[in-house]
Amino acid sequence: MKGSSNKSGTPKGRGALIALCVVLAVILTVMVAATVYVEVTLGRIRRSDQQSTLSSSEMDDIINETDPHDPDFTGPTYNKDDVTLPEDTAPEIINGEHVLNILLVGSDNDGSYRGRSDSMILCTVDTDKKTLTMTSFLRDMYLNIPGYGKQRINVAYMVGGFPMLYDTLRENFGVVVDYGVEVNFDSFTEVIDLVGGVDITLTSAEASHLRGKGYDVHEGLNHMDGATALAHARNRTTGYDGDFSRTNRQRAVLEALVEKASTLDVTSLMNLVNAMIPMVVTDMTDQEIIAVSTNLAPIVSDLELVSQRIPADGTYEMAMIDGMSVLIPDFDPNRKLLQETIGDN
Repeated sequence: MKGSSNKSGTPKGRGALIALCVVLAVILTVMVAATVYVEVTLGRIRRSDQQSTLSSSEMDDIINETDPHDPDFTGPTYNKDDVTLPEDTAPEIINGEHVLNILLVGSDNDGSYRGRSDSMILCTVDTDKKTLTMTSFLRDMYLNIPGYGKQRINVAYMVGGFPMLYDTLRENFGVVVDYGVEVNFDSFTEVIDLVGGVDITLTSAEASHLRGKGYDVHEGLNHMDGATALAHARNRTTGYDGDFSRTNRQRAVLEALVEKASTLDVTSLMNLVNAMIPMVVTDMTDQEIIAVSTNLAPIVSDLELVSQRIPADGTYEMAMIDGMSVLIPDFDPNRKLLQETIGDN
């Protein structure tokens, strides 16, 4: 189904994506230095099997929450049974050993329990092409969760952790994930401040929005501390288009952050790693982290950043289903886009 607007209709998103992507940037830029402290540093990382899970009733309460209705929403309203989703499994996106897929999951909790994924970004590192492709999967996409049924994609992580989220991406889009990393939202401002701030270019409307929040900014290039960058990434009112606009701003901050982190000296990078390690939850073993680090360290500074999102423009329909504002993707063009951008061609 195709939509005529690029509005997601979901202004509830957070800026967790930035903190989430910073983890990948840190891992990619400080691999060699981190190995010096491998036993101590990696031992502080929490594993996904150490997280608490919510009870069935607690999950049901969260899932059954209804969204505040966007007063500008003009899309259709459906019952769940009226929505037809693909019954086929997406063709697998085939990659060689030169491609690594790391799924980054953003959370607003402290990582002690597994909640809904506030943001999801697949980071595809192609060591042959020397590219890092960041693919955002918008949290309000409505699809089939294997073994669970029709729901928004952000429910998959809460009810089944990384395995269920991997299966959901595999079944619906053909994506095969190698590893997963979760980072909590609270790390965002500290990370930006630790690298000494980031340089972000603002439009007149974006600058006006931040000034209205009490931040000293102007149209054009601004050097932002963590709090200011967070406020910018959270802005969902300027040119209101929900997660789409928010994601674009987050990518701008992320690219500035990656660029800044790549210029830091070893001491500064290690301080950043030490601050962020306790915030990380992953399904990677120490050996896998070391292997990934060793393989990627030589090309980190040469990686070209590419960003995209699913669903893409013109490949979705906005709708209300059982009190939820959702995006119903047109699966065929989105599967094709992923095959063309992160698959072996």
